[in-house]
Amino acid sequence: MERASERLVRLPKDASAERRGRTRFSLTLDIRYAVLGHHAPEETGSGRTVELSSGGLTFSADRPLLTGQHLEVFIDWPVLLDGGVRLQLIMAGVVVRTNGTATSLQIHRHEFRTRRVGLTAA
Repeated sequence: MERASERLVRLPKDASAERRGRTRFSLTLDIRYAVLGHHAPEETGSGRTVELSSGGLTFSADRPLLTGQHLEVFIDWPVLLDGGVRLQLIMAGVVVRTNGTATSLQIHRHEFRTRRVGLTAA
């Protein structure tokens, strides 16, 4: 006779240890961030990305951040739009994990914005 605590569980054929449903990309890009909220003066900082997906960002910050903090993150995108227009990826989210300066952000919104390129004298 089988007890409830001893029932066999059937795993999907493609089961893996990875629980995240989104593809993560290992990227090393400079970032700037601002802590959102009622801070005076506004807290800002910098760091470098470690991994990026459509739902999250892992980065090393210039100082330890706190779980639960809301951030806006700015990344100068390394690929030009139409071969000549600079882009900036702007994300907002909440810090869900930290370990020293290693920080994981759950992204709530993101957008690309174009950046003006300085004109050169002819």
